[in-house]
Amino acid sequence: MVYLERNLVGEGKVAIQASSEIESITGILGAGFAGKKTMTATSGPGFTLMAEGIGLGWMAEIPLVVVDVQRGGPATGLPTKTEQSDLLTAISPAHGDSRMPVIAPGTVEECFYASVMAFNWAERYQGPVMLLSEHSLAERAQNIPRPDLSKVPVENRDVYTGNNGYLRYEAKGISPMPVPGKPGAYVANGSEHDVFGDTTHLPKYHVHMTERRFGKLELLEDGDYEAENTKAKIAVMPWGGSKGSVFEAYEALKAEGVDLGWYYTMFVSPLPAKMLEELKCKDLVVVPELNYQGQMAMVLRSLGVKAEAITLYTGLPFGAKELAGRIKQLLAEKGERTGAAKA
Repeated sequence: MVYLERNLVGEGKVAIQASSEIESITGILGAGFAGKKTMTATSGPGFTLMAEGIGLGWMAEIPLVVVDVQRGGPATGLPTKTEQSDLLTAISPAHGDSRMPVIAPGTVEECFYASVMAFNWAERYQGPVMLLSEHSLAERAQNIPRPDLSKVPVENRDVYTGNNGYLRYEAKGISPMPVPGKPGAYVANGSEHDVFGDTTHLPKYHVHMTERRFGKLELLEDGDYEAENTKAKIAVMPWGGSKGSVFEAYEALKAEGVDLGWYYTMFVSPLPAKMLEELKCKDLVVVPELNYQGQMAMVLRSLGVKAEAITLYTGLPFGAKELAGRIKQLLAEKGERTGAAKA
């Protein structure tokens, strides 16, 4: 926050210390509605308090970014330890039918690009985007190549420039977003609305708007991803800050002759479409993650992937050597024949 206050200065830029998480989320809702790129940051407990405001952003289709630096939970939990236990909350923080886009960087370098892409996604599909970091990333220092800003894509809002009488929510997909005070002004609130923005409870409009809101997520399925040894029938797929230790374990197992594939992306919801299709063809996708429930594995199974989690919930990151052993043990329990087992 201190860094932002010192550096986010100049015309059209401002950093504000809000008095609460509720004030923070409603403040950026107003800024997003007014046509600005806007974000706030918190940890798990604050993220929970923002849930209703995030739902309003989804319903009113207002671009904004919320950063959640995950820590041990629930409640006060382990405030100085790391965890990956907010994924399900990030995907569905609001009540009712909603599904938020989620980006989860795995390295300090990826945090920079993930932040840019979170804003791009918010502007592209016109709605809230969740950016999941972790305590282990927030406390980590890493030397990285200086980003070449000329090669960093920046997407801006499609602003309405026509005449009054504009039907903001008529289209099935994206429609240009008016800026208050200019042509096309409309109402944006938390109630279901008709194509102009006026509150209505008629079933035909709720069906239209629900399909519109979910349909826009298809615009975000083009994220990039990493893949190695894609012909292997078993793959390992970490997410978030566990990327480094899982890759080290993967490399060790590969050196032992275990036939494993590798998949990784920071675009965890929605997943890149091509990557998801490849994962669906695997006999098993192993997902190491720092939570009790195996949340990413649950998400993958809901999408038709044969996924199983290897979990750790000590508040500490994975150790690569121990993780390699747990992966081998899981494969043995599943009756899979690894190269190491043959030897």
